[in-house]
Amino acid sequence: MKKCLNCGAENKDENTFCSTCGGSAFSDIIVQEPGAVPPVPPVPPAPGQAPVPPVPPPPYIRPQPVKKPFGIFDVLTILGFVSSLVGLFSIWVVLEPLAVLASVVGFFKGGRFKGLAAAGIVISIIAFIIILFQTLYDGNIIGKWAIEGALNR
Repeated sequence: MKKCLNCGAENKDENTFCSTCGGSAFSDIIVQEPGAVPPVPPVPPAPGQAPVPPVPPPPYIRPQPVKKPFGIFDVLTILGFVSSLVGLFSIWVVLEPLAVLASVVGFFKGGRFKGLAAAGIVISIIAFIIILFQTLYDGNIIGKWAIEGALNR
């Protein structure tokens, strides 16, 4: 931005003449960040003394964002993830449905651990597929190829 020396109006940098008075004499306007300290002009040294270097302005410190408090839905997310892992190895009838329910609620209502909730949902779905195939194999509904692979002979 430029400031007109005739009338003091602010003009765009590309203006050749003032948009208010038509003058052609401009001075630059220094734009600073909010909260920044304006630079201090150097003080001329007294006769016979060495010049004093200017003091730099203090650094601008941005305020940190406020984190959401740890809530019940975050606990549900962690519970869903842990129960999906433990349900792979024992008590799957109880733990896998609990894992899906807790992870879905934690995903939609929780604030911090959406990735953990998504992992709990995916692990639970994979566990259901494994258990389904194992149950169908044990009941002789599907062949050995479905468990060991079609190319394993």
